[in-house]
Amino acid sequence: MTERRSDKPCRSAISKTVRFEVFKRDSFQCRYCGASAPDVLLQIDHIKPVAGGGNNEITNLITACAACNAGKKDRPLDDSTVIKKKKAQLNELHERREQLEMMMEWAESLQDLKGQCVSSLAGYWAELAPGYVLNDQGLLSIKKWLRRFQFAEIAHAMGIAADQYLEFQDDGTVTKESWECAFDKVPGICGVVRDSESDPDLRELFYIRGIVQNKCADHFDKEECLELLRGARECDVPLQKLRQSAYRVKSWTHFKEIVGQLADDQ
Repeated sequence: MTERRSDKPCRSAISKTVRFEVFKRDSFQCRYCGASAPDVLLQIDHIKPVAGGGNNEITNLITACAACNAGKKDRPLDDSTVIKKKKAQLNELHERREQLEMMMEWAESLQDLKGQCVSSLAGYWAELAPGYVLNDQGLLSIKKWLRRFQFAEIAHAMGIAADQYLEFQDDGTVTKESWECAFDKVPGICGVVRDSESDPDLRELFYIRGIVQNKCADHFDKEECLELLRGARECDVPLQKLRQSAYRVKSWTHFKEIVGQLADDQ
């Protein structure tokens, strides 16, 4: 028997390992149109066609989508096309590097700004409460507060805490106990002031609750006290009357009786 001889080069199969390496090198994108998997079916194409003597070396292989590969047929990828694609890839890498550098510079500037905010707030607190200096733990507390609240909110809360809780000595410095108490109150005050934007009475109710707590330490319930005050406000009891009643209380039970009577009288 005889066989017809063919001059057409034999196309050998490309292994799965080689295909994967080509896809990875080309970022799973068609190097002709830029389409990516899984939006399109990717194939391996020969830069120099097998019909023109091309082989299966990885340097002669390129990623192509099915549509581009079908349309290209045996048309070689000319030198100018290769150069353009290489230049585009280098430009893209350069752009990515510049963007990364800008992001790092931005991140570093944010860290510097946060450090300046912590230092400024620490300095402001030292002016409000002379006699003591914040240690590393105190500075860390301010740093944590800045994750939840704005700089202006913390500064405002520091002023309120200083007015309400600091106790000054004859030499112009504050007592250690009041300094620690006032500093610890700052984040809570920030939360109250922020919540007061939606509930205008809340700040005053917290203040009244503080009066009651100081006068009725035994059996005092913070949550129940706030609920009683809110209930009285819902019954249109004026805030001024609630504050006056807080100054007059003799015990926790007495306060509950007074607030209940004020609500009944409305």
